[in-house]
Amino acid sequence: MKDKVSSTKWFGLALQSLLVLAEHDGICPSSMMAQKLEAQSTFLRKILANLVKAGIISAKEGRDGGYYLARDASEISLKDVYDAMRSDPYSQGFLDVNSHECFTASTRSALYNLKDEMESWLVEGLAKKAVADLLPKEIR
Repeated sequence: MKDKVSSTKWFGLALQSLLVLAEHDGICPSSMMAQKLEAQSTFLRKILANLVKAGIISAKEGRDGGYYLARDASEISLKDVYDAMRSDPYSQGFLDVNSHECFTASTRSALYNLKDEMESWLVEGLAKKAVADLLPKEIR
């Protein structure tokens, strides 16, 4: 399995995990997060491992272990989360232009350029938002 995957499900669950951590006081066990998010613990731990590698969250091992934000939620951009979760561009598979039967070489080239442009739009937009922007106003 790849370290990272291109999946909106992974990105969405990563964001939800960060929101739980931002609202939680102290270290939050993955089992508690999985229960709150109604997610499988093993799947959630894979996502959390990517967030730890990216320096977005930190982990404490042991009986009283769990996860916590490595920095303030206002300092974590959605682009940071996106970058931590992806291995391929968002548009991979979204605009599949690999079929030689359907597209001429010039059309394929134009669509590849569009995929790259779409990726830039997405990343630029995500860079403008922080995890804290998704929290209820009374928690920010």
